[in-house]
Amino acid sequence: MTKAPISTSRKPTIKDVAARAGVSFKTVSRVLNAEAGVRADVRDRVRAAVVALGYTPNLAARGLSGGRTRLIGLVTYATAEAFLENHAYLSALETGFIDRCQALGSSLAIEIVRANADLESEVRAVASGLTKDAFILLPPLADNMRVIAALEATGAPVVRIAPTLDLDRCVYVGMDDEAASFDMTQRLLTLGHRRIALISGHPGHGAAEARRQGYVRAMRTAGIEIDPGLIRQGWFTEASGFDAAMGLLDLDEPPTAVFASNDMMAVGVRRAARLRSEDPAAACLSIVGFDGLRTVMAGWPTLTTVRQPLTQMAWAALDAADALAEGRGTISVVLPHSLLEGQSAAAPHTVPIG
Repeated sequence: MTKAPISTSRKPTIKDVAARAGVSFKTVSRVLNAEAGVRADVRDRVRAAVVALGYTPNLAARGLSGGRTRLIGLVTYATAEAFLENHAYLSALETGFIDRCQALGSSLAIEIVRANADLESEVRAVASGLTKDAFILLPPLADNMRVIAALEATGAPVVRIAPTLDLDRCVYVGMDDEAASFDMTQRLLTLGHRRIALISGHPGHGAAEARRQGYVRAMRTAGIEIDPGLIRQGWFTEASGFDAAMGLLDLDEPPTAVFASNDMMAVGVRRAARLRSEDPAAACLSIVGFDGLRTVMAGWPTLTTVRQPLTQMAWAALDAADALAEGRGTISVVLPHSLLEGQSAAAPHTVPIG
């Protein structure tokens, strides 16, 4: 069959792809939408034509026609400072999302809801853009029922990552933060620590409270009375970890170990301990974190921390979003955590390696 010539002065259309592949434009549409019932050789010809012509599907047009756009909206919420400081956490998730999108033949639209803006206006702007097959909500938006309702009003399904409230509302992917915090606190207790401080996370994140509860349960299980002076407020940022650690080291009886509720705050604690390294309490301070971020683990001494399965969370969330967009049933997923042993924790009054 003679292939129809394509003008180089305009963008290729779906009909151009159909002509090159020798099929109908409806068949091209079925291939682009990953629908069943298309022979493998026909699917291969269509894909080859798409690549040869440099064809890019019109997502808006596909949404208006009632078909799948294969566009997933990833909605996150952050102040500029927190977004920059927690880039490693967000990058770990986003890498997982992108990898899984490629496998599923979907695209990802990252939507950032600004912390200082009107929340409902921000969500309306997200919903009024290109039509999405589904939305994935990152914390703390995953616990905001107004946001969930506004997105559900678009008709697209919503998948939440790491929510702590109203878990029956919609499908979610997460892990047991309370149990993970309990396990890490127990690890410090096993090393012999009794004066264990906790730097809690951002009060607007449900996970911060779950991690505090795990710490409290472990201490009480060990028969240790909770010292309110050893629980300090942090904001999931390195600066807040540093400030909290400096205050703890100023106590008449400083802690022998600090459990930071995320890895970035643990970096701040490590910086404070180095700054005060001539103080024996700082030199011997054991430090543990929560997240398992590679960029932080690569520091020295390597950080003992809770590993969140962030990549697996992203994969599971994308799979759930894809299933819901296709009209297939799916269930919520709770993934296991693990403890990563570094060199930042040792027995009390022992200088950790580094």
